[in-house]
Amino acid sequence: MFDPAFLRSMTGTALRVLYETRPAPGTRDWSVLRVALHNAGHTGRGEATLVTYATEHGPAAALAQVDAVRHRLERMITPVDLLDLLPAGPARNALDSALWDLLAKRSGQRVWQLLGLPRPRPLPTIRTVPLLDPASLSRALRSSATHPAIKLKLGAGGVEDDIARLEAVRRHRPDAWLMADADGAWDVDRLRTMLPVLESHGVRLLEQPLPSWQARALARLRRPFPIICDLSYGDEGDLGRVADQYDGINVKLDVAGGLTATLGVIERARQRGLSALVGSLPATERAMAAVLHVGLSADHVNLPERLWMPDDIALQPNRANGVSEPLPRSVWG
Repeated sequence: MFDPAFLRSMTGTALRVLYETRPAPGTRDWSVLRVALHNAGHTGRGEATLVTYATEHGPAAALAQVDAVRHRLERMITPVDLLDLLPAGPARNALDSALWDLLAKRSGQRVWQLLGLPRPRPLPTIRTVPLLDPASLSRALRSSATHPAIKLKLGAGGVEDDIARLEAVRRHRPDAWLMADADGAWDVDRLRTMLPVLESHGVRLLEQPLPSWQARALARLRRPFPIICDLSYGDEGDLGRVADQYDGINVKLDVAGGLTATLGVIERARQRGLSALVGSLPATERAMAAVLHVGLSADHVNLPERLWMPDDIALQPNRANGVSEPLPRSVWG
């Protein structure tokens, strides 16, 4: 892990903070929070995804959170200090990412070196296939032929609709490593019905089958494969309860509140015997760079589509055949 004394040696000097939110083109659902930190002749940048229509973690709330701590950011701090300034969420994620980028530029090292992580390597990633009508689902599965691993969304309609989606996957992609995600749409009876169906279709992992208020039933449920929890805001502090009910977690930087916090969540999850999948909301390439650093510590990485911003870096994502490669220093870290 990182050396707190070394990081603290670079603190205390004047820090200038610039930040803004911008809507992502082509969608009404997502906006991007951009942060630029200027210190000692260097600039660190970080980005996070905001749910446009959300109250608690939308654009207005994120800007208000940064406004509220701006006076505490007039001097350089470390990412560890940031954990006490802001709650988990995208505002802290963007600031955390910008701090690591700035520290890397000031020190002449890469972020992975500062963190004490192995050198980033190409990571196999899971492609999400959303809830689609049959024709669109068939097209999506055919276009996923270069991705060896798939996460299939389930839960819309009845059991017969879920079965039809699973059959479509195995018709078009009999070779794929497969996980399913019900987004909390099932009840306990439907889960019991679906478990043998999922097993017969070669599902290896199931995410969030029940709503959180029914999750206690998982503590005594026998299952043929691991069931993981999609961590919500605040869940990262209650991993004891999660470990009683689930076999693993899906953790996102925008939810946990940054690279620093997410690495801590994964470490504590490991101590409780939980596996870790690192996911993400749709995100910019700079935001994805931070996600891939966390992916080094995870069992699985599930990346969504990229958000392209009008003035974004002229860089094509390094993703081919379901593998994401590290990005150059000019982008982040």
